[in-house]
Amino acid sequence: MSETPSHCPRSATLQSINWIGVACFLGSVWLLRQAPEIPNIAATLIACASFAVPVIVLEFLILRTYRNPDTGLDWSMKARVNEASIARVAIKLVGLWTTLAIIALVYLLFPEYQAALFEPFWEVLTIVIPVFLIISPVYFFWVDGRMKEPRDGYWHVGALMLGWSEAVDLGKLRQHALGWMVKGFFLPLMFSYFHGNINHLRVTDIPAFTWDAAQLDVIAWQRMLYDILILVDVGVIVVGYALTVRLFDSHIRTAEPTWSGWIPAIICYQPFWGLIGPNYFAYRSDLDWGSALEGYPVLRVIFAVIILGLMGIYTWASVSFGLRFSNLTHRGIITNGPYRWSKHPAYLSKNLSWWFESLPFLAPFFFGFGGRGWSGHWSDALGRTLRLIGVNLIYYIRARTEERHLSRDPTYVRYALWMERHGMMAWVPRLLRWARYAPPRWWLEEREAARAERERKDPTPGE
Repeated sequence: MSETPSHCPRSATLQSINWIGVACFLGSVWLLRQAPEIPNIAATLIACASFAVPVIVLEFLILRTYRNPDTGLDWSMKARVNEASIARVAIKLVGLWTTLAIIALVYLLFPEYQAALFEPFWEVLTIVIPVFLIISPVYFFWVDGRMKEPRDGYWHVGALMLGWSEAVDLGKLRQHALGWMVKGFFLPLMFSYFHGNINHLRVTDIPAFTWDAAQLDVIAWQRMLYDILILVDVGVIVVGYALTVRLFDSHIRTAEPTWSGWIPAIICYQPFWGLIGPNYFAYRSDLDWGSALEGYPVLRVIFAVIILGLMGIYTWASVSFGLRFSNLTHRGIITNGPYRWSKHPAYLSKNLSWWFESLPFLAPFFFGFGGRGWSGHWSDALGRTLRLIGVNLIYYIRARTEERHLSRDPTYVRYALWMERHGMMAWVPRLLRWARYAPPRWWLEEREAARAERERKDPTPGE
């Protein structure tokens, strides 16, 4: 048995800072609705900046994240006089440009990235790349002289390209490649979704409101509020994937190294879900919560509130990451917000919301009690229910593989052990042994070694 930590570890972010960023973000979206003359791409960039800039500034002033040990930066006088190596920076830039060239080649080779969905991403790159090419050499030179280990992944890629294979660390090279694979896959997709979402909300009319449940257009209000929650969620995600910056302590510490972690994560996104979902996990039908409850206005309101509440928790979970959201990577352990009560609040709330939205088991009862016959619906309802359970299982596997990856960090192990005893879902592992958190072997060995050392220094009476 592992000892339970005496307190929950400190989070990598501060909730108040993140919510100030969200407030600025929503304010900018409201202003963008009043200014339709602003081009769509410019509106998307303004919205992203309205969240990122206040969070960066407040973290710099309040949390001083640039001084966190995890940044790998040394701010002592010794580091200031340790001049950056121009040759080393040049090698890093070779590594950076090589990395970007490989990603660009992948985009050109796969027809998926020629789809209309990604056109906003290619358009914004024409703005971002020239600025990036100017800033990156300055940033690399400034950071290089302060890095405790300046030979990072970029240096190892550059060294490999220059033929210095004997100096290349394959482990660092692999982690560098995996980190950029994550960004290269998710950033175009999320930016394109965000671009579509924000420009849809800029032209969407706000439905009329009334306290009369029978007169209230519940579906219209639910959809609009749902879209706003998703807009905040995806906006935070885009900023997270874009700003993997060591100076902000939002860089990638480690990337998921196993296929068993990658496969259940990426199949939940396009283009993979478009191939797998409709064929094997199609749990939705025309009979969703809105149509099933059409004649029950009060129940419609209750379901709308429940679904929005669950999606609110899902969005809150994303907001809790601040600048650090990313699938398949470790960029700081989050222990506040909804993560103070559950290790996986986003997965839990999102999967529950799908049950309330789709009601896959309802068809036989709806048609039977409605006088349209009981037969022919049971097998369809059973199939849709099992398919939704299959989707839930995918997210359970994602949660477990994420725990395995993050458990390389002792902060996460302490957090997981704390949650095992004090979290909102602590009753689950007490009932189900297979759901219990298993600390990694290295943690157990260190605990045992520490215990043995304590007993050696302070033996109990009679020994």
